[in-house]
Amino acid sequence: MMVVRTSDSTVVAACDALAQGRPWRASRALVPVLRDPQRRTPDVVLLAATAAAEWTGWKEVRDLLAGEPWVDTVQAGRGRVLLARAALETGADSLARVHAEASIASARDPRDRARRLVILARALDRLDMRDSARATYLLASHALPSISDWLLLRAAALTPGVRGRSTLYDAIHLAPARDRAERVEAQALEAVDGDLAAAARQYLKEGLVAQALRLRARAARTSAQRAAVRRELVAIVDASPGSSAASEAIAVLDERFPRLSPGEQLIVGRSLAISGPYARAATLLRRSITARRASVNDRYRYAGVLRRLGRHREAIAQLAKITAPRALAADAALLRARSLLELNHDAAAKSLLRAIPKRFPRDTAAASGALFLLADLATDERRDLAARDAMRALAKRYPTGDVTPTAVFRAAIIAYVHGQYRTAAMELDSVDARYSRSSEGLASLYWAGRAWQRAGDSVRANNRWNQLLVRDPLSYYSARAARRLGERPWAPPPAPDVFPAIPAVDSSFRRADLLTRLGMDNEARLEYDAAFAAAGESSARLLATGAAFRDRGLTSRSIQIGWKAIARGERDARAYRLVYPIALGDAIVEQARAAHVDPGLVAALIRQESSFNPHATSAPGARGLMQVMPDVGKAIARSLGYPYWDPALLYEPDVNLELGISHLRSALAGRAAVRALAAYNAGDSRVARWSRKPGASDPEVFIERIPYPETRDYVRIVERNGDLYRALYFEGDK
Repeated sequence: MMVVRTSDSTVVAACDALAQGRPWRASRALVPVLRDPQRRTPDVVLLAATAAAEWTGWKEVRDLLAGEPWVDTVQAGRGRVLLARAALETGADSLARVHAEASIASARDPRDRARRLVILARALDRLDMRDSARATYLLASHALPSISDWLLLRAAALTPGVRGRSTLYDAIHLAPARDRAERVEAQALEAVDGDLAAAARQYLKEGLVAQALRLRARAARTSAQRAAVRRELVAIVDASPGSSAASEAIAVLDERFPRLSPGEQLIVGRSLAISGPYARAATLLRRSITARRASVNDRYRYAGVLRRLGRHREAIAQLAKITAPRALAADAALLRARSLLELNHDAAAKSLLRAIPKRFPRDTAAASGALFLLADLATDERRDLAARDAMRALAKRYPTGDVTPTAVFRAAIIAYVHGQYRTAAMELDSVDARYSRSSEGLASLYWAGRAWQRAGDSVRANNRWNQLLVRDPLSYYSARAARRLGERPWAPPPAPDVFPAIPAVDSSFRRADLLTRLGMDNEARLEYDAAFAAAGESSARLLATGAAFRDRGLTSRSIQIGWKAIARGERDARAYRLVYPIALGDAIVEQARAAHVDPGLVAALIRQESSFNPHATSAPGARGLMQVMPDVGKAIARSLGYPYWDPALLYEPDVNLELGISHLRSALAGRAAVRALAAYNAGDSRVARWSRKPGASDPEVFIERIPYPETRDYVRIVERNGDLYRALYFEGDK
């Protein structure tokens, strides 16, 4: 941790922010100091560069430090190390070598020197200076015993000859590093020895079939040999479309055989339609259809890809051409109607939806789906009673349809909204009795309670709600039921955030921390993989490992481990804090309160948006904890007076929190939290339309009348998560 001795309160605050894991806050605080020649000391500039490095602002690091005469003398040459890291991270490998070499002379002790040697070795490795890189990795390994095995493995990857590498492998004792040696051997056989046949055999031994075929293609001397490899690669894609094996095979095809035949294009297009990228899948499938090589199923697949890409007009045209077989034609007609609705062609969509049950009366999925959509559209038009009649008719005609439980539930909700409480209660009871395992089972039980209460039967109402508390105490509906019964929603028993000390876990994560600081991310990931795999040895180890992952922001792993611990009977607040983790809790409270937003709501939204993974990126491009789109982030940052902007800042938790909370505050302005959440997920225009439905003034009714399942689930999950986060972290905040 960097310390600056100063009486300047702004610089002290920046140091504190950096120590708290809030580097962007430190960067912003230092802006006026850096602009003042009297306050801009080398220590302050170095502090600003350190903060920028923490939020990966490598351009800012270069701008601050390049050309400064003191980078080799102040704080033992820390500035020169930062310049080397910035050059490496931005691909300026030759410059990284120059900076790294210069940094070694000013190292304060052998360990510090060894860490700088690793940076130099990485630069030399990238420059393909194998002998120098190998020697430097070996030199560094002597002073860094905790990660020496990983450094030896890197040296082995650059060592010529099986015998020379074997000597290094024999010196490796750490299990995850030893497990990686076989893969390293294959890479060295290929890249260092140039023995493609031996490397291919080694890759096969590791189960990396596509990589073995890549080398066979490189080594092939005849067209027949190349053709054989090509057929095997295509066969992998054809046998398991959309799989990781297919993706690897496609990558090798692209590298070695970039001009695919029409038949190969079709096979690759089918795989990419599952795994993506979808734009390329669309191109390949279109070519196959134009060449009349594709089947009707391929046309349907192509239309699905077009819908994923938002190209609904093209999708409609393709779907309209599918007239047989009948099952596929029915599905195509229903998809075509959905695309028409996406384009706001409601009249054409309704005409098509009315025709589907007549053309395909025996196709339960398509016919019931069409009738359900028609009924749902009627609710948008405020024709509730017609929608109710349609949903009940659907359930009677197609009792086994996938949408039938939802249709019966929605019909009962309409009865409730229009004051038919006893009717609604009996219908909701029937949903729970007939479809208790469906997605509407818990909902029907809760709403039966509300309906019986409004019908004047509090005994039955309380009975339904008490059933919910027993059936699934963690659910959204159980939390609502508890409040109706005058109780607090279920929360795990309190427990301090103290976890068992497991030496093997502690040492594994210390190694991973050092590897991460040195830019050896692949090796750090392998340490994490090994720790995750070994976590199940005991409940104590599960808890210790989960806490270690959580404390490093690796929340997807901590959540998985937390659920495993709970399944083993560890059901106190410690285990649930692994499943419902938090990052920068103090910052959430501070910024949420400043914006007059409930901190529990913010945490709950983050849990649903990103699971507290600061590096999360969605398919559309939303980034970070609160999944802020870059253009939205840039606009909010400008309004907040950010001194500079880089989209990479959205991966910095402190920045994402500030911008995301500002965005959420705008969504909350003048409306209930459930409407704000729906708008955050689906947009303001849709929420405005849904808010006009009868009964929508009741927040709980509003949620049930959201027609999009993904948005409805989103709001319910965030609401329930909010209860848990308040119980676990923000008791008293609302």
